[in-house]
Amino acid sequence: MKKGEKIFFSVSVVLAVLAVTSVIERKMRTDGGSIKDHYEWSDEGKKGYVLYKKSGCNSCHRALRTGEIGVAPVLDGVGTRRTEQWLQAYFNNPENQVPGSAHTGKLGPNFQLLDNESKRLFVSFLKGLKSVPGSPNYPRPPFELD
Repeated sequence: MKKGEKIFFSVSVVLAVLAVTSVIERKMRTDGGSIKDHYEWSDEGKKGYVLYKKSGCNSCHRALRTGEIGVAPVLDGVGTRRTEQWLQAYFNNPENQVPGSAHTGKLGPNFQLLDNESKRLFVSFLKGLKSVPGSPNYPRPPFELD
């Protein structure tokens, strides 16, 4: 490539990255500028977040706009999509709630081996991860309305 072509290519790449970043940022916000995914903090949830980070969960999951995308489900909005009872049942027996779950020791940690306090803190953290209508993490009805 000639020098001018290299400069043009480099500038094009930078502009493309900026455009994609702008689109992602707009999707994360509502028309009024507020965040569509948010966290409702509780003291127990904060402890659960510390445990989440310490345990390396963000190596596979994404929450609070940090962590991996595409490896495992995004956790933002899970507190809106799932009930506290569902989350508790998942930590007690992941395979019953999600057949094929990685959290039986296959790919991820075996949640059944966690002590009850750790399970409680994880559930408190996850139930605080909320989303609002318009977020890609907001629950969708099981059918389409005409």
